[in-house]
Amino acid sequence: MNANAKVWTAASGKRLTEADATRLAEEFERDDAVLDTATVTFPRKVGRPSLSGHAEVSPQVTFRVSPELREAAERLATERGTTVSGLAREALEDLLRRSA
Repeated sequence: MNANAKVWTAASGKRLTEADATRLAEEFERDDAVLDTATVTFPRKVGRPSLSGHAEVSPQVTFRVSPELREAAERLATERGTTVSGLAREALEDLLRRSA
């Protein structure tokens, strides 16, 4: 296969080469009724799901911490089965609840 050849991955995980894509396109051109029964899927948008409950980007808060605090947060997140972002969100929500 050509080093510059494109390779796609189907939803099933099967790798599709340019040759596969060409063959499929030719099949569709020969019998476009195949399109009526074909299932076309597009890759899922990369990133975390929105926290807004809608299909929109959630606001972000970014801040710096010491390496020691980051390591401690990573250990705690692993123990709790969550992420450092999840811990930070939980801590901020708790602080805001207590100060209200």
